[in-house]
Amino acid sequence: MNLKTQKYIFLLIALAAIFIAFFLSLPKKHLKQSPKKNSYSRIVSLAPNITEILFELGVGDKIVGVSEFCNFPPAAQQIPRVGALLNPNYEAIIASKPDLVILLDEMSDSKPRFESLGIETLIIQHDTIDEILDSILHIGNRTGKSQAAEQIVNDLKKRIQQIQNAAADSNRPKVLISLGHDYSQDPASRPQNISIAGNDGFYSQMIEYAGGKNAYQGKIPFPVISWESVISMNPQIIIDIAPVETKPTDSNITIQQWKNFTQTDAAKNNAVYVFTEDYTAIPGPRFILTLEKIARIINPDVPDDNRN
Repeated sequence: MNLKTQKYIFLLIALAAIFIAFFLSLPKKHLKQSPKKNSYSRIVSLAPNITEILFELGVGDKIVGVSEFCNFPPAAQQIPRVGALLNPNYEAIIASKPDLVILLDEMSDSKPRFESLGIETLIIQHDTIDEILDSILHIGNRTGKSQAAEQIVNDLKKRIQQIQNAAADSNRPKVLISLGHDYSQDPASRPQNISIAGNDGFYSQMIEYAGGKNAYQGKIPFPVISWESVISMNPQIIIDIAPVETKPTDSNITIQQWKNFTQTDAAKNNAVYVFTEDYTAIPGPRFILTLEKIARIINPDVPDDNRN
């Protein structure tokens, strides 16, 4: 399984709240973008984070097709669906007569097919916070909204800086972020086959920005670990990313199951949290809300500006 498939499956799983394992990554190849024109009136977005960016930039009215998982903002739910992330419906996309298709790096194999039909493409990356911010700028530049994009990015950077300032004196607790595991309705059980946030990705960066340290210090981007590994890592904080729409287990049960790792500091100190908001699994503009949630767990003095 190559890097593109790994990351693509992860995004699909995250957005559907059904997480699975990932394997070792390989370096990404350089991607050449198609030539741009001045403006576009019919845009297809093939990922939720792309759709959110387009609406943030004020060009949501130009979207003529979205993927099945594009549900935010609510207006996106009224836009025709053009297939799933892993299986775009090319007939539906072509029928929508787009002049621009925006897709993820993991989907770049579709680029030649679109361009052979005279449809321009824009490919974005989203593995790190810098790439998320860059994706806003790239989409803004391509859609004639560069000024709005810069304003959004500057605002996000200010909020990041505020969090980093508040975390300056943090004692750097070890934080484990779970992205999925075998689910059970038995409160006495413990999570098994746990997919976690590895190093170098945006989740690990959020932990660092918030004043923590990733409990996992290996080199695999999305490792799958056993319950024995959880005990060995001894996280001081455990965060389970489990969007509420499709999660199979009640959050209170999930919290209790994590607390069954009684040897860990997180269990001893009741420092177990379940994030059920959809944005916690989407690497788009609302990543800042996830960062702020993590920061307030580590440092309650981080202000909550109640933005959403």
